[in-house]
Amino acid sequence: MKNNEKIYSFLKSNGFELIQKDTSAFFGDYYDVFANDFFQLRFSSSKSFETVDIRHNQLNENWYDLALVKALLYNERNLNHVTTIEEYWFFLQKGLANIAELFNERNYPATKKRLEELGNERAKQMFLS
Repeated sequence: MKNNEKIYSFLKSNGFELIQKDTSAFFGDYYDVFANDFFQLRFSSSKSFETVDIRHNQLNENWYDLALVKALLYNERNLNHVTTIEEYWFFLQKGLANIAELFNERNYPATKKRLEELGNERAKQMFLS
């Protein structure tokens, strides 16, 4: 969780607030959910595997791997690359305004459709490679 201190500080300084938090006594598992006006970010660790997921803030939507949002913004083709917490941190620093644009009310329906397509494409890449 110490890797996330910089990210959490950055998010708080950019209008996010911690809205949910849970830490398990087992394996150091945890999740922390931050939200702003547009979207929520969930930082979690299960059995030492860290992930960052995103979903629209106003709807009780599905969570998407933040790496799919990165792939969408940067038109990445290799969708089964494992993203490290440091890569997520760099992406959030550079792309926060672009992420907010994708998740605003006007753009979210198209964003959701594209993220679902990318998720399906990633599954194909993972299982057909």
